[in-house]
Amino acid sequence: MKKMILLGWLVLVFSTTLYAQDKIEAPIWNVGDRWSFTAYPTAVVIKADESTYRVKWLKSTNEEIYIYDKSSLNILYSVEGDRRIPYKGADQKMFNFPLTGSWKNTYSSTVYRANIRFPQEYSYIQTYTVLGSEDVEVRAGKFKALKIEVKYERLQEITGSPKEGKLWVWYSPDVRYLIKGDRTTAYWPGYPDWELASFKLKR
Repeated sequence: MKKMILLGWLVLVFSTTLYAQDKIEAPIWNVGDRWSFTAYPTAVVIKADESTYRVKWLKSTNEEIYIYDKSSLNILYSVEGDRRIPYKGADQKMFNFPLTGSWKNTYSSTVYRANIRFPQEYSYIQTYTVLGSEDVEVRAGKFKALKIEVKYERLQEITGSPKEGKLWVWYSPDVRYLIKGDRTTAYWPGYPDWELASFKLKR
């Protein structure tokens, strides 16, 4: 009996490890693909060419457009009018296909605080780690998804604020996008968790 339990545990661990090590290639997005989230803007693919996708994020008060690299889905540019501005901000490498192992992203952010006369710039390191596969149920349905841990580290001190925080996201190949995000609230006070509410994929 003990041998059977041990064997079952080894199979479970081995299969999870294999999934975490397998490479998941970048999905193909089509113009018109759309993902709507709770507590998060709606994303719509509005253009595709040989090497990039253009995605519009629809917010309650405005919209933002970003250009993604087709092979990795890293964000290359933000778009303002006719201008392409190289993107170096947070979550530039939220995707870094093929998804496997770990990868990093560094960025800086200007923070305005009421008790500081001048805004201050802070530097951050994001470390992404593929943890394995899970069945995840969200408002849009139940999916097999890859769980990714995102660790945020701020290099400078802010009094009363933790320097590190974690975010867990789940990517579904069937949906071709993230379907869920959970945060450690101490690092992001006031920011809710989110999940996929609905989606539409063009064939």
